[in-house]
Amino acid sequence: MNTASNIQAKRTELKEISNTLKELKQNGGITTINEGLLSIYNLQGHRELKTFEQWERLGKRVKKGAKALYLWGKQTTKTISEEGHEKEIQYFPLVALFSDIQVVDPQF
Repeated sequence: MNTASNIQAKRTELKEISNTLKELKQNGGITTINEGLLSIYNLQGHRELKTFEQWERLGKRVKKGAKALYLWGKQTTKTISEEGHEKEIQYFPLVALFSDIQVVDPQF
């Protein structure tokens, strides 16, 4: 699977999970979809989430084979070319994160 289709598959998966959280958000159980996603990750044992680069700066190494956990990034605008015409689209990018249980201290 190439990178573009992999990202699209992750986006579709995150949309499906997010759709299950919409009612909870509407009822005031959570304030954002990302808050609901974080709750799900917490139930799975993930406590502290950081990007790959953030863990590296802390001297940690992401375990080989660890799968990223995804949250929605801030809405952004991008210009794309479609059928010879440029148009602006707005979208929420994916943010790939790893948790404290997915990293090791390479000194040990």
